[in-house]
Amino acid sequence: MARVVVVGAGLAGLCSALALADFGHDVTVVESGPAPGGQLRYGPQPFTLPAVLRDLFRKTGRPLERELDLVPADPAARWVFADGAEVAVPNASPSGTRRALDDAFGAGAGAQWDAVVAHGDRAWRELRPLVLGHTGAKAPRHPQTLRDVAASLREPHLRAALESYATRYGADPATAPAALTVLPYLEQTFGVWTADVARLVEVLAGRGAERGATFRYDAAAGAPVHDGKRVTGVTLAGGATVDADAVVWTAPPGDLADDRRRPFRRRRDDAAPATAVRADPTQAPELRFPAGGGPAISWYDAAGGHVHGTAAGRVTAIFRRPGNVTRIRGLYLAGAGAHPGPGIALVAQSAAIVADDIGRS
Repeated sequence: MARVVVVGAGLAGLCSALALADFGHDVTVVESGPAPGGQLRYGPQPFTLPAVLRDLFRKTGRPLERELDLVPADPAARWVFADGAEVAVPNASPSGTRRALDDAFGAGAGAQWDAVVAHGDRAWRELRPLVLGHTGAKAPRHPQTLRDVAASLREPHLRAALESYATRYGADPATAPAALTVLPYLEQTFGVWTADVARLVEVLAGRGAERGATFRYDAAAGAPVHDGKRVTGVTLAGGATVDADAVVWTAPPGDLADDRRRPFRRRRDDAAPATAVRADPTQAPELRFPAGGGPAISWYDAAGGHVHGTAAGRVTAIFRRPGNVTRIRGLYLAGAGAHPGPGIALVAQSAAIVADDIGRS
């Protein structure tokens, strides 16, 4: 049984604590705030890939659906164009999306979008090992850009809608990778979901405590303690040290940047955010999203201060995030700032990767 300190009681910290306590480790969670939740306290956040949460709940007790209602977003998104055209995109329904696009833009428009989703399917087959697995897999390199894919669409509204998958994250479709088609693919294949995030936090924290995890609130972490080779604990803001055999750091990795011993090899990200570039100002859609107004899914953007991230840096920043396993033995990174990126599903996946690496007691 290892002594594990989890820094932060947001989604990544709660998922890590639950999985590791269930594995039989002595887990202590230190949280600077008075309660768990982190960014989840700021309201509903749509997400896709619900299987990540379902897997955690299944492995640690009652299935997810017996603890929490997952509600499909309806519609998944509403596209509003500058010329007045508007489309409600059905959730997880390729046939429904095809009909909606045919009704809005004429017969054949839905088939054009089906080709985009098929492209995303192929992209997901390449990206899945990188996104859902440990870092180390090489990102596929293709010369094609998102604009190249958009150019194959005859319907101008669809071209603008596809390019918006780059512009909404502050990227230029002319340089953004064509693999961004994976986003509409995931939305149509796995659906866009919402949940009572307050209930999600309650269940994760409660189940973690039942498994033996200890939660210390109003206990801000200073830095991990290590000798350059192995972690030995975490210092708190008041000067005390919590001893540990392993530390799961879910705060922003940038908080570790001042450590001259460089506990992890930081991956190069662009220093300045890219300027948002609209594909066609006469057709570019204003995208309205359900449940809180945030994007349904985003892991290609920088972490920022929100679970879904902010539009900064290049779209390919996912391939340069700090890995979950660091140079310091026993020091792990999880959360929106680490691999594989922001968004409820991917943050939970980062915790699963860390728990799998630490293993059972």
